Amino acid sequence: MSGAVKARKHEAILSAATRVFVREGFDGASMEQVAREAKVAKPTLYNHFPDKGALYVTVVENALKNVNNEIAKPRLAELPARQGLLVVANQLTDLFGRHDSAVHLCRIAVGGGGRFPLATATIMDAGPRRGTEKIRVLLRVWCGRGELTVDDEQIAAQQLVELCKVSIFDNRLFGSHEKVPVAQCERVARAAHDTFMARYGA
Repeated sequence: MSGAVKARKHEAILSAATRVFVREGFDGASMEQVAREAKVAKPTLYNHFPDKGALYVTVVENALKNVNNEIAKPRLAELPARQGLLVVANQLTDLFGRHDSAVHLCRIAVGGGGRFPLATATIMDAGPRRGTEKIRVLLRVWCGRGELTVDDEQIAAQQLVELCKVSIFDNRLFGSHEKVPVAQCERVARAAHDTFMARYGA
């Protein structure tokens, strides 16, 4: 088997495994299901991954690469707080409402967290904790310029993230798989921004 063919099969297996873990959870998923969905023979699957645990951990690592890294970039600190926070809010509602990566990661983490706490911790560190920390850094800059008044930047950053999930993320996580319309994401972002500024605007 050539390197290119092997790489294509590897990607097909990861893609199929992601769908199966999202749909079935860790306990409900089987190597047979993954092989069938990836359209590969079981021996081929086991040549790539020795067991379901190894496949799960690799799926987590691969999914993390697909999480949007553009949220709350440091350059947003150059903007006034009111303008920069609206950008961040729109980025967050777009991530929660229109990108499958965030939903998939949560479902995969819930499905295998009990058996693979390290993988779940990796998801938390690379996803929610990293995103919240980036927002916290921006808040500190805006507070330093006197544009915001925040006593606890960590809690405030987490509050902004949660405000941007309202009517969007839980529906996708537990119910509909449909992407949220752009207009609804923008409405939620504006409401989150206005609520945050009403509480913390200087």
